[in-house]
Amino acid sequence: MAKWLGWLLVVLLAAGAAFYLFVLRPQQHALATAEQAATVCAQQLASLRGQVADLTIIRDQLQRSGAELAQQVAEKEKELLSLRSTQDELVAGLQSEIADKTVQVQRIRDQLRVDLVDEVLFDSGEATLKPAGIAVFAKIGAVLAKAKDRRVEVQGHTDNVPIAGALAKRFPTNWELSAARATNVVRFLQEQAKLDPSLLSASGHGEFRPKGPNDTEAGRRQNRRIEILLIPVPAALKAEAPADPAAAAGPRQP
Repeated sequence: MAKWLGWLLVVLLAAGAAFYLFVLRPQQHALATAEQAATVCAQQLASLRGQVADLTIIRDQLQRSGAELAQQVAEKEKELLSLRSTQDELVAGLQSEIADKTVQVQRIRDQLRVDLVDEVLFDSGEATLKPAGIAVFAKIGAVLAKAKDRRVEVQGHTDNVPIAGALAKRFPTNWELSAARATNVVRFLQEQAKLDPSLLSASGHGEFRPKGPNDTEAGRRQNRRIEILLIPVPAALKAEAPADPAAAAGPRQP
C-alpha cells in the first residue's frame, strides 16, 4: 500500500511538474511578454500624445500667423490703393505742369515721389517761393492733406555751379540754398496746406545727388529741383503719434 502511495505521489509530482513546464510557465512567459509590450505601448502612446500636443501648438501658431499675415496683406493692399489714389489725384491736378515737364510724379513700390524743377518754384538764387511755386504747392498740399499715415519728406537739390557774389553772404554754398528752399516748402505745407507738422521733414542735399550730368544745361536743369517723398509711417510711430496733431505742436503764443 505504501508502495502504491509512493508511486501515486511521484506521478502527481511529475504531473504537476509537467503542468508547470508545459502550461503555467509558457503562460507566465507570455504574460511577462504581454506586460512588457504593454509598457512599450504605453510609452509610445505617451510619446504620440506629446507629439500631438506639439503639433496642436504648431497648428495654432500657424493659424495665428496666417491670420496676421492675411491682415498685413489686407492692410498693405489698402495702403497701395490709397497711394494709387493719391498719385491719380496729383496727376489730375498737375496736368499742365506734367505736360510742361516741370513736374514728375512717380510711384516707387510703397512710396510716391514728386519731382519739381526749381525754375517754376523759385527765382534764381532765391529760397522764397514765387507765385507760380505757391500755386503748384497749393495743389500738391491739397492732395497730400488727404494722405493719412504718410510722412512727407521734402528734399532740396541744386546743380554744381558755385554760389558767388553778394548772394554768397546769404547762402555760402549750395548746401544752404537747397536746405533753405526745402525748409520754406515744408513751412508752406504746414502753414498753408495744414499738413501735420509731425509728419513733415526738410533736408538739403546741395549738388551731391544729381539726376543728370552737370556738364549740360539740360542736366543742370534736372538737378535744380525739389523732391517730395511720400513715405509710409512705421507701425511703431503710428502707435506713438498723438491723437490730436495740434496738441503735439504745443500751445500757441498770444
